Amino acid sequence: APADVGERRAGWEVLLNVAHAIDHWVLLIFATAVSSIAVDFGFSRWEDLMPYATGAFFAFGFGSLPAGRLGDTWGRRPMMLAYFHGLGVSLLLVALTRGPWQMAIALTLMGAFSSIYHPVGIPMLLRDARRPGRTIGINGLAGNLGIAVAALVTGVLVKFFGWRVAFAVPALVSIGCGLLFARLSPPEGEPPTRRRATTSALPPALLLRAVAVITVIATTSALLFNFTTNGNTELLRERMAAVVSDPAALGLLLALVYAIASLAQLLVGTLIDRLPVKRLLLAIV
Repeated sequence: APADVGERRAGWEVLLNVAHAIDHWVLLIFATAVSSIAVDFGFSRWEDLMPYATGAFFAFGFGSLPAGRLGDTWGRRPMMLAYFHGLGVSLLLVALTRGPWQMAIALTLMGAFSSIYHPVGIPMLLRDARRPGRTIGINGLAGNLGIAVAALVTGVLVKFFGWRVAFAVPALVSIGCGLLFARLSPPEGEPPTRRRATTSALPPALLLRAVAVITVIATTSALLFNFTTNGNTELLRERMAAVVSDPAALGLLLALVYAIASLAQLLVGTLIDRLPVKRLLLAIV
């Protein structure tokens, strides 16, 4: 029935937004829990452990290229199933690590699976969207709330259960969402590369210029994003030392910051549907 189809679509669209939240949640667990992990692994300074997470972020960035290609050729639905289940298994491996190099390998694997979401999940969500700006705004809100969840939930889990549980909980959440997604999302049919194009091709010079500009913007904004989100926990711990030192309380403060900031996604999403994107992007940059 049409109503049933609509309910199922709404269900898997919600799961795609939840997947964005999970993506940003898991990428910040290490940075939030690094002090506890450093103590467990015998490091005197948490800063000495941070380089072991480098592979995760390299895999998260460079993995987008093969992930997007596989999404176009193999299909976005099977790639999202690989995302949910692969991310869950890799997080469980992180929770089982006993040393820095084991953690580096497991985190890199986690980064590789987390790289699937943005080039696969977002295009899948936007396909046939009536209001793409609103859709992308809600999706961005979900991603930023994932950052808030990482700050709050990781702080609480580390305090009461230990850092390993902080990785195990999102692992189970991801696998559970994968099972629901497999049940609710319809068969995809032809992969995107076999479908008829719905947009006209841009002149090569204009396309090259647009890609170059967007690449520079994405690179610089990603640097700022990662510098802040990966350092904010320890920055807040140092600046608020005289007021609060409890990891759960610090996590709550960070979660409030990220939750308030994430509302900008809804505003920008609304503006996308009403204003020329070029002018809006220039104002944001």
